[in-house]
Amino acid sequence: MEPSETQKPKRTSNACSACRQSKIKCSGTDPCANCQRRGIKCHFPDANKVLVDERILQRLLDQAKQQQQQQQQQSDITPKSQTPSTTGKRSADVAFGPMVDIDKSEAYSASTGSHDDHLPVYPHPHHLERSVWANPFPSPSRTVNGLYKGKTGWIWLAPTSLWSMTTRLSLMMAEHLHLESPSRVPSSLDKEVYPLTWRPAAAAASGEEPPDISSLPSLEDALYLFNTVKHHLDQHYRFFDEDAFTMHLHEFYTGHSLHKATQDRLWFVHFLLVLAFGTAFLRRSRNTRDPPGSKFFVRAMSLLPDYTNLWTKGLLAVEVLALAALYLYSIDHRELANIYVVQAIRIAQLDGLHTELPEDELGVKTVNRCQNLWWTLYVMDRHISSSLGLPMTIQDSDITTVLNPAPAGGRSSRRDATFRLHVKLSYLFTSILCSIYKNRRTELGAFLDKTRTILQAMTVYAREIEEIVFPRRGSASVESMPKGTRYITLLYHQCVIVATRPLLLSILKERLERLGQQEDDWQSFLAPTKALISTGIKSAVKTLQILSDEDSLLEIFLPFEMEVTYGAALHLVMANTLFSRATEGAEYIEKAHIILDEMISKGNRLAIARKTELAHLQGLFHELSIQIKHYGLQELFLTTPEQTDHDENGPDMHPHHQSSGQTLDHYSKAQGSPSTAQLPNGVEILDEIGISSYEFLSIIEQIGGTDHSVLDSM
Repeated sequence: MEPSETQKPKRTSNACSACRQSKIKCSGTDPCANCQRRGIKCHFPDANKVLVDERILQRLLDQAKQQQQQQQQQSDITPKSQTPSTTGKRSADVAFGPMVDIDKSEAYSASTGSHDDHLPVYPHPHHLERSVWANPFPSPSRTVNGLYKGKTGWIWLAPTSLWSMTTRLSLMMAEHLHLESPSRVPSSLDKEVYPLTWRPAAAAASGEEPPDISSLPSLEDALYLFNTVKHHLDQHYRFFDEDAFTMHLHEFYTGHSLHKATQDRLWFVHFLLVLAFGTAFLRRSRNTRDPPGSKFFVRAMSLLPDYTNLWTKGLLAVEVLALAALYLYSIDHRELANIYVVQAIRIAQLDGLHTELPEDELGVKTVNRCQNLWWTLYVMDRHISSSLGLPMTIQDSDITTVLNPAPAGGRSSRRDATFRLHVKLSYLFTSILCSIYKNRRTELGAFLDKTRTILQAMTVYAREIEEIVFPRRGSASVESMPKGTRYITLLYHQCVIVATRPLLLSILKERLERLGQQEDDWQSFLAPTKALISTGIKSAVKTLQILSDEDSLLEIFLPFEMEVTYGAALHLVMANTLFSRATEGAEYIEKAHIILDEMISKGNRLAIARKTELAHLQGLFHELSIQIKHYGLQELFLTTPEQTDHDENGPDMHPHHQSSGQTLDHYSKAQGSPSTAQLPNGVEILDEIGISSYEFLSIIEQIGGTDHSVLDSM
């Protein structure tokens, strides 16, 4: 026998990570033949190793040490607020305090088209050959024609907008299901729900025309409306210096009202906006064609000075523009709201609100007002920009002001803690959008690495929500979930839904593309992702549970609860179509319709459009389920039929069931944190919140990877 017939081919000395993990021969080329065939990213862990002489290495270390000493000496004579970061970490660490690091440099590059991956790759216990379509829609983003809110020409369908996803899903599914494909926006969106115009304020800027002060409420009613606005907004937004506002209010009603409105015109605009919001929250308007409170809003905007004078008015101008932006967003004028909030941000930056301001010069009260106003602009920018699918106006690298911790004790403690957590969850929400939703395929292992980092952050925030609730929820408490806590709990679940939605979108894309074709085995994809998919479903269910609670008061004017209702329902519609025995979701999709019906019955015309869109997408997904059965595609499960029969809570709604007792006990002992049983009303409260910090730790453990918890650093 010839030697060539007995000797096996020699393995290459350098194999890529995927081939090593799969234990198959690697060609050694970059990219290797196997990775090219699979269409995945090829990574050689030893590719960057370089042999360096020890003397050269020591010389480089000495130079680095000397440079560090020079930088330290320079920082000792430079004011703190002007010192640039030399550690390479983003300034959000300074602004927010210690946080789980979702690489912001990657988040920013995602919005500008960069495809670099910075997160480390950990070994996973599963065979991860598949990829994730985090953004399954074609790139560049599509456009549709038609008149939209008076705008002619095309309409750009942004990649991360929930509103845009409605249209993009409709287009993608109609094409693959061979249905009539819409060439324009859905009829529910092709016109303004609330038309709104006002006369330009040319005369107001010059002060020639006196303001209209007729038909205003009494002082007592004005104070009542002001307190109503504070009740609805104050835990999440800070638009007022309360003492200054009420002082001006009493001056207006007890003095010469016309003179006061003329001299302090911008304050009078502020006052009219408060009346608009107060009226809207109480739904006092009997004219259903006009937005609630629009009578005062239109009058306020007609008196607003133009930007040539407005920027000189400082904090009051910022508060007025931000309040106007929130009203416009609430009546679905999101594009105009974005313009106003951007103007507010630019004026705020002129006064340095994004930096650490000197308390000894401006005073503690003024600096606190600036900080609160800045973080209000921050959360508004994140919310409005993500709704439109636009890059954020505020970059974290530009922020050096701090997010002050909530004071201990007293009623204000929960109020400030809620405000603080709202800011941090807003940061996390947009970081998820920017770091995950990319117009390319992502290797499943890399996607799970990023998702693990997000879940680690969610663990911290889950504990913060628990800490807000537990001190005030003893066994004898008669209090239902506070309004502020409910808001951040819903935002918390929205982060989970958005982080796990790419898994559903990826499965949806492959199922649509393989109608009438032979499918691959789905086990390699579902095995490592079942817990994550189930977690997203659980958050969607919990969102609708919270909003359908008969003891909770629905927010009718501000659109956030309507948005999360629609987003959660759409998530469940996708899950129920893609996975068999996801029976619990169907019940809560119906609850979403009931929630929207209640909003409609109380005069919210926007809810009519959302309900129409949801029904339209349900029809498309129903058609998809019919075609899946027609073509005999593989049936997908999150649990086995036996598990479903014995689980009263639905399909895998508790992803930690496999090892929950061991996991909870392990983390309770290791971290020195109380177990669920040790917390007052622990089980009931954790069930009310939804997914606890312990469950996230269990899910992270199931994904695999890092051996330490984010809680180790707390």
